[in-house]
Amino acid sequence: MSFGYARPPSVRPVNSLRLRLLAFSVLVELIMLTLLVTNSVRLIQTHLSDSTQLRLQAQESSYNITLAGQLAERDYAALQSIIEGWGASKGITYMVVTNAAGKVVAAWGHDGNGPLPSAEKVLSPELDEYRGAFDVVFLGQRYGEARYGLDTRFLGTARRELLHQSLGIAVVEVVLTVTLLAAIGYWLTRHLDMLARASLKVAGGDFSIRLKMEGKDEIAVLTQAFNTMSVAVESRIQDLDESQKRFRAIADFTYAWENWFDTEGHLRWVNPAVERITGYSVAECHEMEGFPLPMVVGDDRPQVSSVLASAQNGQSGQDMEFRIQNKQGDILWVAMSWQPIFDGEGAPLGTRSSIRDISVQKHSSDLAVEAKGELERMLFAASHDLQEPIRYILAYTQRLDREFGGEMPERAQSSMTFIREGANQLSLLVKGLVDYTRSNRPMTAFAPVDCRRVVDQAIADCTAMSTANPPQFRVGEMPVVQADPVLLFILFENLISNAIKFVRPDVPPQVNITAQAEEEGWRIDISDNGIGIDPQYLQTIIRPFSRLHSRSTFPGAGLGLASALKVAKIHGGRLWLDSEPGKGTTVHIWLPTKAQPEVV
Repeated sequence: MSFGYARPPSVRPVNSLRLRLLAFSVLVELIMLTLLVTNSVRLIQTHLSDSTQLRLQAQESSYNITLAGQLAERDYAALQSIIEGWGASKGITYMVVTNAAGKVVAAWGHDGNGPLPSAEKVLSPELDEYRGAFDVVFLGQRYGEARYGLDTRFLGTARRELLHQSLGIAVVEVVLTVTLLAAIGYWLTRHLDMLARASLKVAGGDFSIRLKMEGKDEIAVLTQAFNTMSVAVESRIQDLDESQKRFRAIADFTYAWENWFDTEGHLRWVNPAVERITGYSVAECHEMEGFPLPMVVGDDRPQVSSVLASAQNGQSGQDMEFRIQNKQGDILWVAMSWQPIFDGEGAPLGTRSSIRDISVQKHSSDLAVEAKGELERMLFAASHDLQEPIRYILAYTQRLDREFGGEMPERAQSSMTFIREGANQLSLLVKGLVDYTRSNRPMTAFAPVDCRRVVDQAIADCTAMSTANPPQFRVGEMPVVQADPVLLFILFENLISNAIKFVRPDVPPQVNITAQAEEEGWRIDISDNGIGIDPQYLQTIIRPFSRLHSRSTFPGAGLGLASALKVAKIHGGRLWLDSEPGKGTTVHIWLPTKAQPEVV
């Protein structure tokens, strides 16, 4: 099968799978044959040595029986005749017989007058002769000694012949193995070469290629796997192309300035919106060292650098505001959100950040803050200025009632009552406005405050103004917190005032004030046994000027809870309510131990 594309790179012989498979197989075959031949030679050698040893033992016993009688009778002539007859047989090289005194009495193949041959008794294929010796014994009495030599060249000859035969068989086996493996290697690598060509075509972008399957063996399975892979890759590439088109369509036209940094903090991608906001093109951003820090105003640069470092460590955040200087030199306010991004298997890919221009919103916010401050200053001044005429109204109505109360007609007395009630209500409203506006004190007023002293003062003031049944208070241990003592007094005064004002008829008011540590701060609970609040109004009753009852029933300005909530937020705390109609209300205030002021 051939394909219309470039051949794959040639493979050096040293890297050829075919040659490496062949060399490895031959090496294994040689090792196995070497072990087999060596073991065979060893076994044959051992067998021949054992057989020869047994033969020698039998032969020595036979010699001993024959020689013992002649040597005992000292028939040396017969003894010489016997060993000469033995020497004529094949294999014996010499034989010497000595009597008990060590004197040579018969010899063949050796000069009887010379020194006796050694008795080494070593049987080895490396030696041509075995030199043995044995005592001539008859009926337990030693009569002498016999020494003899045995030709052992047959052992070496047998070993050489066996080695030559084994090597011949091994050579034939290696040749057959090399031939077989070469054929198998060619068959395998031919298909691998075909797969390599097809893979190069897939790498070149042609995903339509499919290989023809032949047979049902492993190569066929590999071919089928390649075809399946080609189909899957073609599908994935198409999906990836569609996904990339959608990504480009979204990312390139996203209004916000989008960035992607790799795990090392280097810029990998930025969308074209960066040029609209900063004036720098995408190419200029990629060339910018330490992007985007060079665009950040110097005073804000350490904060942004710290955030980028934390983002590189996998942290996320949102709406961090800082200033940048665009290409034209203008200062802009921007807000950045960031989070880590991961691939489908959860491995980190880096960090994504989204930056939007908030210069207009920042300017509007500054104007709103300025206007809010001016409005609150005007409200504070107006509320203070209203207190004096209200006092005049109340004072003169009391004076008129005292001097002319009995002389005024009924209509005039009724009018005086309406004037007095309206003035009282207006006084409560002005006091509520004063408390509400006083909550914007500077944060420098924060200091360690003993809540028990503030609560006791608020209880004293509220009890003095109470005209109903005298309330009962139970106050637990109170904490020391970092706070503004004036604002804290406003908070407790408003809440305690509400607790003893909204009471049930003929039920003496009882107020419990407790505190407990919670979440690096303190939760203070003010509970009463009053009329309670329907749960559906617990969220709305905290708003300024919210009321659930008429002023004639429960006088007030509707600013007590709103002022308390504002004070709690200024201290970085929270305020919420729990209530059950007819059983009472509990106000929860959480204040941090350390100052965490919040601009409200």
